[in-house]
Amino acid sequence: MKQKVKLIMVEEKPYVVSLDQVNVGDKVIVTVGGQYPSIVECENETVLNLLTGSKLSLTKAFKIFMEPDYIKFTPDQIEKILENDGLMDVEFEDGTYKYSL
Repeated sequence: MKQKVKLIMVEEKPYVVSLDQVNVGDKVIVTVGGQYPSIVECENETVLNLLTGSKLSLTKAFKIFMEPDYIKFTPDQIEKILENDGLMDVEFEDGTYKYSL
């Protein structure tokens, strides 16, 4: 099964986020207008409502799918992915994740 994911840079480190719905307990990256990424722990319903029920349509929350320690992209690959607005398809196959733009 293929899943759409997105690469977001936070403090010059790559994070892969899913476009799935955010739930309590998730670690998320919040952006405003696609900028100013911040990592937030969605620890309770109040935080969840702030992230998902925001009146500010520019505020978006993305569930962290993979943290920098597990990402093995080269700087050239990261640059190419970011040129594609950071969007990729990922598929779990034979115990590893396979990515394609």
